[in-house]
Amino acid sequence: MALSSCNFICLSLYPDQSISWNKLIKKEVLKGNPWQAIRSYIDMQELGFFADNFTYPILLKAAATASTARSVFELHGQTIKAGYSDHVFVQTALVKAYTVIGFSENARKMFDKMPLKDLVAWNSMLDAYASRGQMDVALELFETMPVKDVSSYNIILSGFANMKRFDCARDMFDKMPVRDIVSWNSIILACTNAGNMAEARKLFAETPQRNVITWNTMITGYVHNQLYAEAIDLFHKMKAGKSKPDYVSVTGALSACAHLKSLETGMEMDIYARNHGQSSSPHVVTALIDMYAKCGSIQNSLEVFYKFQHKDIYCWNAMISGLALHGYSDAALKLFDEMRENCIMPDDITFIGLLSACSHAGLVEEGCQLFVSMERDFKITPKLEHYGCIVDLLSRAKLLDRAFQFIETMPFEPEESILGSLLSSCVIHRDLHTGEKVMKRICDKATNNHLSDGEYMMFSNLYASCGQWEEANKWRSMMNNSGVAKTAGCSTIEVNGRFHKFLAGEVGFVF
Repeated sequence: MALSSCNFICLSLYPDQSISWNKLIKKEVLKGNPWQAIRSYIDMQELGFFADNFTYPILLKAAATASTARSVFELHGQTIKAGYSDHVFVQTALVKAYTVIGFSENARKMFDKMPLKDLVAWNSMLDAYASRGQMDVALELFETMPVKDVSSYNIILSGFANMKRFDCARDMFDKMPVRDIVSWNSIILACTNAGNMAEARKLFAETPQRNVITWNTMITGYVHNQLYAEAIDLFHKMKAGKSKPDYVSVTGALSACAHLKSLETGMEMDIYARNHGQSSSPHVVTALIDMYAKCGSIQNSLEVFYKFQHKDIYCWNAMISGLALHGYSDAALKLFDEMRENCIMPDDITFIGLLSACSHAGLVEEGCQLFVSMERDFKITPKLEHYGCIVDLLSRAKLLDRAFQFIETMPFEPEESILGSLLSSCVIHRDLHTGEKVMKRICDKATNNHLSDGEYMMFSNLYASCGQWEEANKWRSMMNNSGVAKTAGCSTIEVNGRFHKFLAGEVGFVF
C-alpha cells in the first residue's frame, strides 16, 4: 500500500486532535491491525493533519509488523521532509523497523548517525545481528555498550540458543547479573535446540517462575528430540498447573500423538482444543488433520479439514499428505486441483505430498510430470526431499537402474536415506547389479570407511537375497570385527493413558 505524500500546508491542526489521531493509530497497532493503522494515517493526511514525533514511531512499528519494506522506506523519507529524522524516538523506531524487515545494513547506518543512542537503540541494533545469526558482530557490539540491561543479555542469549551454541549460551546465562523469565526460557531453548534434554529438564525444574512459553519450549523440545511420551506427560502436567495450554501447546501435544500413533490420546486432545477455544487456530487444525491421518483415521482428518472455513496452505498440505499416506492417490491429486481452484498457491511441501501419493500408487509418469512442473509452472526449485520422492517412486515401480541414473544426475550429493531407500528396493527385488553400484556410492561417502550397523546389515541382506551366502556372511563378519553392534529395536505402548518404552530383549517388564 503506497503512502500519501505529506501535505505541509497546515489546514487546521489542533494539538488535541493530533493526539487523538496518534491514539487511534496506536490502538490499531496494538489490536494487530497494522494495515488499518496505516490507513488511518492516510485519512489523517487527507484531512490536513500533520504527523509528529510520536506518530512516526507508531507508524514505523505498523509498517514493520506488516513486513512492508516499501512503507518503511517511504516513512523514513517523510520523517526527513517533516524535520523529525533527527528526533531520538524516530531514529530508534527506524533502527527497529529496519531490523524487523531484515535490512540490518540500513539499521546500522541509521544507528551510526545517531548522536545520542538510548538503550532501546542499542538493543535494537543488537537484535538486528543476533536475529540474523551474526553472533560475532552482535557480541562485539554488546561489549561496546555503555549500559546493558536484562534485555541486552537476553538478546545475546536467544541468539546463541537459535544457533544451537549451548556452551556460549550457558556462559552468557551464568554471567547475567539479573535474570528474568525470558532468560530462563532462552537457556532452556538453548538446551532443547542442542538436544540436551537432561539439562533442559534440570533447568525447567530450577526455574523460579514459569509462563506458557516455558512450558511450550519444553513440550516442543521433547517433540523435536523424539521424546513424544514425555511431551504428552508434560502437557497433562501443564493442564493441571497455573499456565493453561495455548495453541502452541496443543499443536506440540498433537504432533507427539501423531508420532506415537496414539488415536485415543489424540482424540482427547481434540476434545480439549474444542472445549478451550483452540479449534479455530489453523495451527491446531493442521495438527489435527496430521494426527488423525497418522493414527489411521483418515475419515476424521477429512471431517476436520472440510469443517474448517479458513484453510491455509498448511491445512491443504496436511490433507494431501494424509491421503497419500493412506494410499488415496487419486483423491490427493484431485484435492490438489481443488486447492488451485481456491487460489491457494502450492509450495515445496505440497509437492512432497503429491509425489508421495504417486509413489504409493505407482503413478510413475504422473509423478515425473509433477516433478518437472514444480519449476516450470510454479517456480519452485526441487529440494533433496523431492529427488528422494522420485527415487522412491522409481524404486517401487522396479525401475531400479533408472532410479540410480536419476541419483547420478542430482545437483547435490544424495543423503544416506536416499541411497538406503534404493538399496532396500534392490534387496526386495533381488537386483544385485544395481545394488552393488549403490553399495559403492555408500562406501565412497562413508567417513574413514566407517559404516553403520544398518548399512552392514543391508549389504549382507542384498547378497543373501540373491543367494550369495558366502558374501553375505562376509559382511556380517566385517560388522562384528569392526565392533559395530546392531541397534536394538525399541517399542512404545500405551497402557491406561501412560506410555511405556522397552527395548528388544528386555525381560521382566512390569506395567
